[in-house]
Amino acid sequence: MLGLVRQALSDLYAVEREIGRGGAARVFLAKNAGGEKVALKVLHPELSVSVTADRFLREISLLSKLEHPLIARLLDWGERDFLVYYTMRFIEGPSLRLHLDRARKATVSDTLHIGCDLLSALEVAHQQGIVHRDVKPENVVLSSTGAVLLDFGIARAVAASGTERLTRSGFTVGTSSYMSPEQVLGADDIDQRSDIYSVGCVLFECLAGRPPFTDPMAQAIAQAQAAREAPGVRSFRPDAPEPMSQALAQALRHDPVARWQTAGEMREALVACATGAAMA
Repeated sequence: MLGLVRQALSDLYAVEREIGRGGAARVFLAKNAGGEKVALKVLHPELSVSVTADRFLREISLLSKLEHPLIARLLDWGERDFLVYYTMRFIEGPSLRLHLDRARKATVSDTLHIGCDLLSALEVAHQQGIVHRDVKPENVVLSSTGAVLLDFGIARAVAASGTERLTRSGFTVGTSSYMSPEQVLGADDIDQRSDIYSVGCVLFECLAGRPPFTDPMAQAIAQAQAAREAPGVRSFRPDAPEPMSQALAQALRHDPVARWQTAGEMREALVACATGAAMA
């Protein structure tokens, strides 16, 4: 795959090496004509034959307007030699997934900072009508400037450009451990409150060392998300401050109407938790 990517994009990028794989794409470290590092993402071949490339590229082009220091900005997109690609600003630092795999849990202070960063980025995107739909530790990089959110709207672009073949393949928009109940149930009207639920799942895992629902089978996790209220985080992390536990519980309400209604509301609650912890 590396050789194919280098050959197809040799006049645009100096492709160095593969650095990761996600549900939709392989990720390569590359440099553009100006020598800047970029994350070059190429749709998996089995996925690219199940989407309409022109529509996918049109969908993700809408994401280039997102400007925020904690959002990895979309820089370029296109198709070459049947490879559908897009590039984003390369963010130096470990992913939150790598951090949790090493440390298992995060401190209360770090969790609050991560939550505030993610919600700040989401607030800007939501104000422009863009829902992430796949907030998870793998899509968060812990950089020197804060927790940066990757792959805004990519899962939505894949789903929106998918053919009947994609539907038959079983491709899912989102990741079971972090999907909101309405995502699991296939609702058409997914809005910002779904992202808020996903942030709640991520912060729950930061504190508890595990997401709210766990099972070896992804389908069982999805069924639990769809049917049950999430457990309280203090059951797994007794030292979590009660106001923070309550903030997460509201983010994880099964009914979207009962959750925080905006990312800004939840961020204000976490800021209050951080202020209270500092004064305690």
